[in-house]
Amino acid sequence: MNVQSQGVSMETAPRSDRLTDLKYRWPARYRASWAALTVLTVAVVLIAPRTLSSASLGLVTALAGVLAIASLGQTLIIMLGAIDLSVSAIMSLSAGMVVHYGGPGANVPAVIVTALAVPVLLSLLNGVLITVFRLNALIVTLATFGIVSGGIKLWTGVSLSLTGKAPEPLTNVAQKEFFGVNACFLFALVAAVLLAVVLGKTRFGRRIAAVGVNRRSARALGIRVTAVELSTFALAGLLYGVAAVLLAGYIGTPDVAAGAPYQLATITVAGIAGVLFTGGPVSVAGVVCAAVFLQLLDQALSILGLSAGQRVVIQGLALVVAVAAITIGQYGASGLSRGIKLVGRRAG
Repeated sequence: MNVQSQGVSMETAPRSDRLTDLKYRWPARYRASWAALTVLTVAVVLIAPRTLSSASLGLVTALAGVLAIASLGQTLIIMLGAIDLSVSAIMSLSAGMVVHYGGPGANVPAVIVTALAVPVLLSLLNGVLITVFRLNALIVTLATFGIVSGGIKLWTGVSLSLTGKAPEPLTNVAQKEFFGVNACFLFALVAAVLLAVVLGKTRFGRRIAAVGVNRRSARALGIRVTAVELSTFALAGLLYGVAAVLLAGYIGTPDVAAGAPYQLATITVAGIAGVLFTGGPVSVAGVVCAAVFLQLLDQALSILGLSAGQRVVIQGLALVVAVAAITIGQYGASGLSRGIKLVGRRAG
């Protein structure tokens, strides 16, 4: 009896340790987007296989890449415990600058650098109002959205330029495909890897999560909280700019509302990826996965003939299901862990 008890205890303990380690490294909230993408892929193969055609995948990977980069920017803001509602206006302005100033004979690299710098400055302005003056993030970013959106209309009218076209060198890059995968998605993967390294391997990245979890404790530990927050807003603005420039290049002829879909889409991606809206650590890979899921879902629904309104409703339902799955998964994992520990105690 003693031998059997010791055997059960020895077998149960490592298993419990492995589950605890898995739960720590890959918690339930990070697994939801991967599970959702797996289920969706199977459903697409059975119901709408045309979604996986080469032409369709080129579109999906392009828009998923843009969405992933913009969502990574939104995720950085959410890590601080805030939400950015100005994403769409900032992206529209950046894309508009590329078209407006990137006409024939323009210095395209200089135009792109400017189109990246302006989102950084606008996001940094949001950061100053939110972190220095402690104004409400929703109010500040909503005001920025209104001001920038109105400014774009006053600046351009109904057309961004005489031709309305993005610079040809940019379109050549953004529309290029490698083995059926659009270049925009490859840019997104590079951005995701770099951001994952920053967040996981650098002192600055770890401080972002620390500030998001508890601002006062972070300050007590000697972290320059305001500097970290402002740097995070600036980095988010850079990601918005990169997403906008790639969007302009891929579409070729963006209009004054090119960034409109990204106001809520980036928040939806963050929710599906298991990002805590109260602030704290995130999974960069989960954000990219959620962006692919959302874009693949939209493409499948479009191929099935659903209207834009119906697709938005289903995407909202997907977000609700993902959040519910995250919650259930967290309770289930904790319950399973407690059960294994209880069996180990009884066996001992």
